[in-house]
Amino acid sequence: MVTLAFLLIILSAVLHALWNFLTKRVSGNLGIVYLGIICACLILLPFVLLLPTSYIPVPSAFRFIIATGVIHALYFFSLSRAYKYGNISTVYPVARGFGVVGTAILAVVLLHEQISAAGVSGIASVCAGVLLIGTSSGRQSGHRTGLLFALFVGATMIGYSIVDKMAVALIDPVVYIFCLFLLSTALLTPYVILAKRRELFDAWNKNRKDSLLIGLGATAGYLLILYAFRMAQASYVVAGREFSVVIGSIMGIVYLREPLFVRKVLGIIMVVLGMIMIRVA
Repeated sequence: MVTLAFLLIILSAVLHALWNFLTKRVSGNLGIVYLGIICACLILLPFVLLLPTSYIPVPSAFRFIIATGVIHALYFFSLSRAYKYGNISTVYPVARGFGVVGTAILAVVLLHEQISAAGVSGIASVCAGVLLIGTSSGRQSGHRTGLLFALFVGATMIGYSIVDKMAVALIDPVVYIFCLFLLSTALLTPYVILAKRRELFDAWNKNRKDSLLIGLGATAGYLLILYAFRMAQASYVVAGREFSVVIGSIMGIVYLREPLFVRKVLGIIMVVLGMIMIRVA
């Protein structure tokens, strides 16, 4: 993996962990997340308008835009539910770990990627680490429900990772991420207005800063990972991004007072070792 791609992945991991931490801090309030997606669209709009017309997606690219928009709408919904019931130090590792395994398998089958021995070892170490972290949180209230939604988040992650890898070969990342956020917003709007109207009003009145930060973090982190997809294999990029699990777990322990277990510490160490092996690969 080239150094630039590796650095983009690490920075993206930091940003991803930060906006997920904010999402958990507001207990997965979908109204706040929804406003965050709208903020992301508004942030990206001036850049999209300034791009030359040659950056307009070709017709064959629209299938990827539609696919990722639908998947991301499900992703944001599932993420908000997972953080409503589960700890970030459980939800985050399980979702990301499941996503890493599925993405690596599909990348080999669908994208015909070749994974070296060091790469396989690194991915396996990251997966084992995130599962250790995610299964070390005991049986707190809502644990099972949070875990189920975490697995669903992981499933959506597999879908959008494969779609994104194929899409960035045809679409400029800035245009692509704007379109996916815009479509996700449109698909979530009926549900938010009908079922989460109170959360939306509260988010606008009390949590606009959180929404803005979530939007900024999601936008910047996603853009970095899309550019990394252009430089490295999807299986490595997705696995490498799971360094965010370490950051998210530490933030959950330090700032949200989530419990610390020996298995969680061992999991963090395995993720770090896996990152080193992926960098070698």
